[in-house]
Amino acid sequence: MPAKKGMRGWGRIRQLPSKRYQAAYIGPDGLLHKAPSTYQAKMDAEAWLSAERRKIEFEVWAPPGARVEEGLTLEHYAERWFVETKGRHKPRTRDLNRGYLDRVILPELGSVPVDKLTVQMVRAWFAGLEAFPTRNANAYSLLRTILNQALDDELIPANPCRVKRAAVKNRVVEPIALTAAEIRALSKAMTIERWRVLILVAGFSGLRWGELAALRRSDFTLTSDECSVTVKRAAVRRAGEFVIDRPKSDAALRTVPLPSGLRPIIQAHVDEFAQPGRTGLMFPSVTDDIPHENTVRPHLKRAAKSIGHPALRFHDLRHSAATLFAQAGATLADHMTLMGHTSSAMSARYTHSTAARNRALVEGLWSDAATT
Repeated sequence: MPAKKGMRGWGRIRQLPSKRYQAAYIGPDGLLHKAPSTYQAKMDAEAWLSAERRKIEFEVWAPPGARVEEGLTLEHYAERWFVETKGRHKPRTRDLNRGYLDRVILPELGSVPVDKLTVQMVRAWFAGLEAFPTRNANAYSLLRTILNQALDDELIPANPCRVKRAAVKNRVVEPIALTAAEIRALSKAMTIERWRVLILVAGFSGLRWGELAALRRSDFTLTSDECSVTVKRAAVRRAGEFVIDRPKSDAALRTVPLPSGLRPIIQAHVDEFAQPGRTGLMFPSVTDDIPHENTVRPHLKRAAKSIGHPALRFHDLRHSAATLFAQAGATLADHMTLMGHTSSAMSARYTHSTAARNRALVEGLWSDAATT
């Protein structure tokens, strides 16, 4: 019977969708063993198989999972993982991962051999981190992901990242959910007129800052039948410059309806402040560039203080929109679509029940009880 494609006289090699090669063989124990990593060149995969076969012939073989490559520290393995995942992650995500590795994970754990990492080491490392909850949770999640790959590569018998709730991101600041009237008041209180419509669109659409900054005139539909904004791209700041690219997930590519009352207000903004042409920026800075959030922040702070919310952050406008969607009766599926979320948990995280809403619900319970 002719050999199947990818099969050899001993062992097998197959090319993955990434165009890299994966080598594997059935060992003396009757189990399938894969190479600890994939290879750019087929000859490298063949070389690994040859080395494994020699170990068997000289009776010095042991399952790959019971061995550790000489000098394979966490730093060496993490660097290999970082190179191999280049095509999986957006540039911004890679920048963040690079920072977590260089500043949080590797300084303390990098020199430890992969197979010598223990639960106790990971727990002590995590407990010793400075008090930056979100950063620490992200770094822990990254370490767990890398070691899950090491587990798949049969380099470790179990993942030592088992610190309970270490990856949970606890809110440091409680978000503020503005009412529709407060969003309008906030916009009116902005001393720089060119940012007033930005506040209204953010508060009634829930778009992220990067999505707002990248909006073009052609992304708005302002007809008698429709008032909406479509997200096609997002602006991300990298190495001191803005880069405009697709959003990080397909869910973020969406069209969000806007209240029809905004139509004339947005049109007036287009006529006075937007760049010319269909591809002109909708919210350019005073210098006609992509706006930086720091440019808007001081004006937002003053306006927020004037309406009684001195602690308001720009991201709270997204939270406000999420809350308004939920209170208007949006289903969970509706909410995920409008907000561009990839999971129901994310939509639940942004939904906030205001004190006024709670008060109305309780009053309704009393009214119902009084009539029975």
